[in-house]
Formats: sequence, C-alpha cells, structure tokens
Amino acid sequence: MHENTIGRPRQDPFDALVDVLAAANRYDLALGGIPIAFVIALVAASTFGVPVPYALAPAAVVGVGVIADVCYLNPPIDQGSTDGTDDQTAAD
Repeated sequence: MHENTIGRPRQDPFDALVDVLAAANRYDLALGGIPIAFVIALVAASTFGVPVPYALAPAAVVGVGVIADVCYLNPPIDQGSTDGTDDQTAAD
C-alpha cells in the first residue's frame, strides 16, 4: 500500500536524493566523513590482517580532527545576528 499525495506531483527518488545532497553543507559532509573513516578502517583491518585496535586508532584521530575543525577551528556562524543588538535586548 502506498500513499497518494493530493495536489503535489510525485518527485523522482533520484531527484530527491540530488536535492538533499545539493543542500548539504560543509558541516554535514564533515560529520558524514567520520563514520566513513571507521568503515574504511574496519575494511582495511579485515583485508590486510591488521589488528582492529591498530586500524581504529587512525580513524579515531581523523574523527577527533574533524570534530575539532568543525566545532572549534571553523565553527558555524549565525548569519542572523551581525550587529550584536539581539544580545542586548535579552539582558534588558
């Protein structure tokens, strides 16, 4: 059973995927890269016979580096408050 939408044309799933990927920003891609680093580490551990802790250590370093970059070195900037007057109204 599927749901019929009324008044809205049905969008192709590939077009929906393209729209979602086009809307992704730097922070989404960076945070998506962390699990990819761990998957690559696990595949490398099983393929090359490296012990799992030795394979996961570089992936953990990559994860910590990405989080440090995204949160502290290049944090998201609020585009709405540029003049700082919003902070003063909350204090009054």
